[in-house]
Amino acid sequence: MIGTWTLIRLILRRDRVLLPAWIAISALFPASIASATAGLYADQAARDAFAAASMSNPAQLATRGVIYDASVGGLTAWTLGSSTALIGGLISVLLMIRHTRAEEESGRRELLSSGVIGRHAPVAAALAVVLAANLLLGLLSVPGLVGNGLPASSSLLFGLSTAAGGWAFAVMAAVAAQLTSSSGTARGIAIALGGLLFALRSLADLGGIAWLAWVSPFGWVRLTKPYAGDRWWVLGLVVVFVAALAASAFVVSTRRDVAGGLLPARPGPGAGTLSGVFGLAGRLHRGTLAGFAIGFGLFGALLGVSARGLDAQLDTAQFRELAAAIGGADARISDVFFTFMMYVLSQLVAGAALVPALRARGEEAAGRADLLLSTPVDRLRWALSHLVFAIAGSAVLLAMLGAAAGLTYDGDPVRVAGATLAYLPAVWTVVGFATLLFGVLPRVAAAVSWTVLGLILVVDLLAEFELATGFVQDLSPFVHVPAMLLGSTTSPWAPLLGLTMVAAALAATGLAFLRRRDLAPTA
Repeated sequence: MIGTWTLIRLILRRDRVLLPAWIAISALFPASIASATAGLYADQAARDAFAAASMSNPAQLATRGVIYDASVGGLTAWTLGSSTALIGGLISVLLMIRHTRAEEESGRRELLSSGVIGRHAPVAAALAVVLAANLLLGLLSVPGLVGNGLPASSSLLFGLSTAAGGWAFAVMAAVAAQLTSSSGTARGIAIALGGLLFALRSLADLGGIAWLAWVSPFGWVRLTKPYAGDRWWVLGLVVVFVAALAASAFVVSTRRDVAGGLLPARPGPGAGTLSGVFGLAGRLHRGTLAGFAIGFGLFGALLGVSARGLDAQLDTAQFRELAAAIGGADARISDVFFTFMMYVLSQLVAGAALVPALRARGEEAAGRADLLLSTPVDRLRWALSHLVFAIAGSAVLLAMLGAAAGLTYDGDPVRVAGATLAYLPAVWTVVGFATLLFGVLPRVAAAVSWTVLGLILVVDLLAEFELATGFVQDLSPFVHVPAMLLGSTTSPWAPLLGLTMVAAALAATGLAFLRRRDLAPTA
């Protein structure tokens, strides 16, 4: 364990922006949900009606589980229980793999190990930071919940249950990082295992198979029952699970080589052609884009099923007024819901599009671009080979999302897919900005691109609470996309064409600078 504290400080320095942002947003969100629940369902009769409608919706049962108590606290715990565990768990997986397996894959772990660093220090440091971050965000959510009039003890149990979901994912990622030599494969193993455990919890609630919930950490998070009996002892199961998998990670790490995995690496194909620079880019991006396409398609299908009963489930005066204010007197609540969800999910598609858009910079920083460009391949073709997958890939992802949602919602995939594809120029604008940075400021292109996308998310979130208006709100390209499902009265083509032209100008400028600058092989 020698050097653990030094590595903890290194991790905190590297993630000095990501960790505070994640903790702050996650800690504040439960209080806003509790406040909104109290405002939308002012009396117990309204909450009981909402709970009954929710429990009759199979998609709600599968994604969020059973409502144990129709109080403000009980509905808040139901709304956030599974989703916060899933989102916090995903971030925990990414952080664990980033500071364990990815460090070995890049060679930095071997460099650090040449100093005074113990064998177990990297895993211990990553676990300490990620587990502490989950605990902190859980504890920081308690004052906001208590401020909304909810019981302090139940609020503390809810906060600890939120942290428990992240802990479970973190230790699963710690074990996965020891099994394979690839960071991508390790992430896939941890996320797939988390998805399986989530599916077991969904099956338990949807099929009435109660015992299945007890074999999944997602089930334990819900079975603590905050605001509905407060089962504190269930957290003991999480502690045992975390301790067992953490110990397993330490044991396995001593039975493999540094930069190697317990499972042998699979050799690549013995023969084959890449058909040029675009074929090479296709080989690099096909797995990632295929995974994103399947994920967005499945999520869209689930979203469509969830929206089927919304017009009855959310048939309250407040929601009817909201739908009328956003989409007019004839707007359906479900269409307003779809418009909001597509707005949010299109920003996630923009994040997925940044992966291939910034891949060229990764190849350059790793020194592989020098080798490729020493062949009869010019810089423009090389950069375009990655950019085309960002452009076309984002279109495929939005189409999959919209078509799957429309097919399961009202049987009209064309209508919903068309409304979803309207966000394509906004996504391309984010990709164009990343391309501009790649050409002008390559060393900071990735960091600034992801930061800008994060700021766009923050601006849109503040705009929902009317804390960002006017010029600040207009900085987000997604604000300018017309709401196609709600029958926008203005012509949609002008803003969409304008965003497309901005995206093209940004990308063209970045490519022009790329042709005139030196390669920057160091990150």
